[in-house]
Amino acid sequence: MTNVKCLRLSGAAALFGLGIAFMQSAPAHAEQPLATAITQGKAIIDVRTRFESVNDENCAACAGRHAEGVTVRARLGYETGYWNSLALAFDFDKVWALGGEHYNSTRNGKTLYPVIADPDVMTLNRLQITYATNFNTKFIIGRQRLLFGNQRFIGNSGWRDHEQTFDAVSVVNTSIKDLTATYVYVDRVNRIYGPDAPVPATGQASYFDSKSHLVNAVYVGVPTLRLEAYAYLFDFKSPGSQPTSTPNAKRLSTSTFGLRAEEKLKLSDKVTAILNGEYAHQSDHAGNPLQIDLNYWLVEGGGAFKGLTATAAYEVLEGNGTVGFSTPLATLHAYNGWADLFLTTPADGLTDLYGKASYVLNNPWGMKSLTATAFYHVFETERTSIKLGKEFDASLELAVDKNASFLLKYANFNGVGPFKDKTIFWVQSIWKL
Repeated sequence: MTNVKCLRLSGAAALFGLGIAFMQSAPAHAEQPLATAITQGKAIIDVRTRFESVNDENCAACAGRHAEGVTVRARLGYETGYWNSLALAFDFDKVWALGGEHYNSTRNGKTLYPVIADPDVMTLNRLQITYATNFNTKFIIGRQRLLFGNQRFIGNSGWRDHEQTFDAVSVVNTSIKDLTATYVYVDRVNRIYGPDAPVPATGQASYFDSKSHLVNAVYVGVPTLRLEAYAYLFDFKSPGSQPTSTPNAKRLSTSTFGLRAEEKLKLSDKVTAILNGEYAHQSDHAGNPLQIDLNYWLVEGGGAFKGLTATAAYEVLEGNGTVGFSTPLATLHAYNGWADLFLTTPADGLTDLYGKASYVLNNPWGMKSLTATAFYHVFETERTSIKLGKEFDASLELAVDKNASFLLKYANFNGVGPFKDKTIFWVQSIWKL
């Protein structure tokens, strides 16, 4: 068991050691006492309590049972200031289940209940060194959080209690005005399920071994326009310690090249037009046994007036009958409905015609803000145009101040054909420093 525990952090430790060796030989560009760099840092305290209730008719083994659970997530750590161009950041996650686990956490063996993917864990979340050069370049080495653009392809899945992190080397350059260019080599993907359990209940891998390359560039030099280009070369394999039921991660090895444009055009002092578009092409990569030649595209338009923002969009993820366009490292909960029916794109692809509206009321009752949000989705398969269902999502969030907030959230999916009805209700509070 000791050897297994050591292996869990081997990727992060190796990258962390590489960073120390590199930075010891690197020239310093800012001199200040080490004690000052530590005291000028900040503590990380992030406590989240959540009640979640799930009714999922897609769970054949559940026999009408619904899931209910209360979890508490404490994320504790520290980020130092810079000392000789170096900064250290680390934090740990601890997740508790309160009042019993009447749900399938993916690790507790309760497969007769719907899934609430928040296992009871205590584990390292981040451990990274940042080196800032005199040439507008930062090197970030170790276990880190990656958030690219709108997180449609690369994100941390922060809705779950334990976030997705990456054992990686990142290089971020801003030497060209208005351009941010990022390269990342990913050695390991640490997924939301936490460290290995003795008998994972669902076969979900806790991590993927990786030899992946991520390139992302964002240009904001044109007024009102944000342009993003990316190339994501995924090379995954399931670790040998995972059970045979674990999905073959090699099937997620793809190369994806894409472009995204976001326009916010001010029509008057109070009205802003919103136009977004994106296109990406995906093919098989790094020994993927599947033949993949698929496209992704999105068109979105709408406007903002005072505190109200409304948009309509059409998103397409193609499928070839065997596999659909995949985004395995995305913050998936944010897309294709909060009921999480389409975390994996169907083999015949997916089209999502949706509308979104949100309204922000500032300073209600002397507090920071009150935000109401609603979505309506219509889903079909892309390849065969078969109706899959409709979904209504809504949330109400009260930000008390910069530290505390409360959230009510609801998802209602009405399924057609292979997808059955599913509803989820959440009540959540957050306090963070």
